[in-house]
Amino acid sequence: MKISFIRGAYLNNFEGQNYDLPITGYSSLYPLDQNIPFPLVKLPSIADLQTISLLSSPVKYFSNRILGDSQILFGLEKYIVNSDIVHVGDPHYYYSYQAAQLKDTGRIKKLVSTWWETIPFNNESTYAKKFIKRYTMNQVDMFICYTQRARECLIQEGVAKDRTTVIPLGVNLAQFHPFERKKSNRFVILFVGRLVEEKGILDLYQAFKLIASKEKNVQLRIVGEGPLEKKLRYEIQKDGLTDRVAIDYVCYKDIPLVFQNADVLCVPSKKTKTWEEQYGMVFIEAMASGIPIVSYDSGSIKDIVGNAGIIIPEGEMQILGDSLTLLIKSGALGKKIGTIGRVRAEKMYDSRKTAKILFKVYQLVNEQ
Repeated sequence: MKISFIRGAYLNNFEGQNYDLPITGYSSLYPLDQNIPFPLVKLPSIADLQTISLLSSPVKYFSNRILGDSQILFGLEKYIVNSDIVHVGDPHYYYSYQAAQLKDTGRIKKLVSTWWETIPFNNESTYAKKFIKRYTMNQVDMFICYTQRARECLIQEGVAKDRTTVIPLGVNLAQFHPFERKKSNRFVILFVGRLVEEKGILDLYQAFKLIASKEKNVQLRIVGEGPLEKKLRYEIQKDGLTDRVAIDYVCYKDIPLVFQNADVLCVPSKKTKTWEEQYGMVFIEAMASGIPIVSYDSGSIKDIVGNAGIIIPEGEMQILGDSLTLLIKSGALGKKIGTIGRVRAEKMYDSRKTAKILFKVYQLVNEQ
């Protein structure tokens, strides 16, 4: 089979590690990650202009209203024509529309689409966006949903259940694994994610400040980038916590080491009108690494984490702080929850098993 895997600017190894298969990937010139387990073709895209800060907002505004999306991949058609399977990201991306046009005219055999979305009828804010999404959805032979919540959303949008399947993403369990650290009085709370309000980083920082005033051995490590970084650095300096809070960015290949040096993962994501936590690979990485999780009950988090963490009502910062304090004071509880997480990861989130299941889906779709 000739299998084309298209992700544009959002090509990344968080998802890509599950596709260690005989496929060819297609991205923009500047994807999120190039360290992927399959051959990659990079094509110019309007989305590349968004990497230039001064152009990001106008390019996004123009693209959404005129084209529907900025992720057109110039020249894509000549590479993927005559593919047996073309697997695109969500159907609202322009490259998905490009592939759908080829399917509509018989120049590719089968079209598969990932479906992350958990909010019904999202990504339809303009006529152009809605047209691209709906046109593409009509051409898709099979939707691969990463959660049951996503599948239910898709069905609410009118897609027949037999055109959907649920395949949870996993991680490389040989890279993400429990690590016995040297005994230390230091307790590290870890946040990994975009530094934006909906990821709950401000809530976590406020909870940490209260904890830090009582627990002198506690540190907060923030790994990520985003618009709130400047505000956070200012607050940390103002509060005199520069020796106890660190903000940095780490390449994905080094992320396993980050988890190995943490005692708990806390990413208290919060729902907005147009977004909620659709999956949260960081939670799976934490479980695989054998560390407990503390988070809000938002989006798909509870479904992903199960009993491998402490899940609390969204926005309850006092409970957030109390839950973290409980783990600080009880190493045995953290170890117990972390062990539950590792077992859950081995059972449900092994990327090697996921790759085999995905390939079987490709074979079945190709034979239909």
